[in-house]
Amino acid sequence: MNAASGLIALLNGNEPSVLSLSQSLQSLGRETAAAANYEAIGHLCSDPLIQPVVISSEKNPIETPVQREKLEVLAAKYLVIVALSAESAGDVAEYFRLGVADVVLPETSEEKIKNTLLRIDKLATSRLKKRLYRTELEKANQELQESLRLLKQDQIAGLEVQKSLMPESPLKFGDYEISHSITPSLYLSGDFVGYNFVLGRYLLFYFADVSGHGASSAFVTVLLRFMIGRVIRRHQLEKDYGALAQAPEGLVEHINNQLLATGLGKHLTIVAGSLDTETSQLRYVVGAQQPSPILVTKGHAEYLPGKGKPAGIFEDASWVVQEMTLPENFALVLLSDGVFDLVPDKEIVDKEQTLLSYLATSSDNIDKLKEALFIDYTEDPQDDISVLLLTRGM
Repeated sequence: MNAASGLIALLNGNEPSVLSLSQSLQSLGRETAAAANYEAIGHLCSDPLIQPVVISSEKNPIETPVQREKLEVLAAKYLVIVALSAESAGDVAEYFRLGVADVVLPETSEEKIKNTLLRIDKLATSRLKKRLYRTELEKANQELQESLRLLKQDQIAGLEVQKSLMPESPLKFGDYEISHSITPSLYLSGDFVGYNFVLGRYLLFYFADVSGHGASSAFVTVLLRFMIGRVIRRHQLEKDYGALAQAPEGLVEHINNQLLATGLGKHLTIVAGSLDTETSQLRYVVGAQQPSPILVTKGHAEYLPGKGKPAGIFEDASWVVQEMTLPENFALVLLSDGVFDLVPDKEIVDKEQTLLSYLATSSDNIDKLKEALFIDYTEDPQDDISVLLLTRGM
């Protein structure tokens, strides 16, 4: 509706100032109708937001707080034009402060009244645009809330999928025990761990941190789980002791090629290892994982050697397998880089040394290790915080 072509309601239309303005409006071709009270105005208009209403200053004074509040309510609902009497001509500014659309002074010319109608029309158009914008905004907000609700449901479902793919923790095999903890920064985690005892002899494990956060990174962890799972199942079914003795040789290369083939633009850091429980021989590969694997023996913690590129970036990349014999009693600790946020030092070198001091006497079990790193006391971590702990005789 266009305000300039609509009916103009006259509240208390028998007042001299209102009568005079009504005559001028009619001479300009505008239709007017008297309204005895506020309720009657509602019956005259189809849309209050753009309904012009003429009131007299004599019947609508603004001398008391109650009177001013009453006028503010009316001006918020309708386009109020105040027909001023000679006595109230000095209150123009106050009327505008209370939200009226315009004021008409006594004996105003028809030309000025025509300008008033143009201003009212512009104000009506502005009100319509604001209402349309508010309606669209409310609709967009509702759609956003629905999208967020569905996203939360998807993330919760994704979290359950991730949890179902995680290995049993702790898992014991003879004197060995392996366990893990993952504290995601969001619903879903880009960190992932996996471990299996295979053919009654070999412990195969991996610890990965996928780039980024949220659902896309979490989906790569699921892909990773199935990629490695297929390799392990093949060795198990074929009872391929020769391949298991050489594990994890070729594993990260396989993951690298598979990630590049997906075209997802994701990469990951990883530590993959194989422990021969009969010979205590540990073979492992480090693919840009920080901090490096930590070995704890007799109250002393040290970083193990090994470095390499992340998987999923470089074609034809290769990784060197490190090999060592583990002592009778030890703890092997793998940490994601999220633990650096738990250490008060500023420089990474200092953080790494602090981590060694934390873990030297606190790696007997996963609960004690988490206590030393304050993991359970961390609210809203900035990054995923993950731990994998392999022990014997601790």
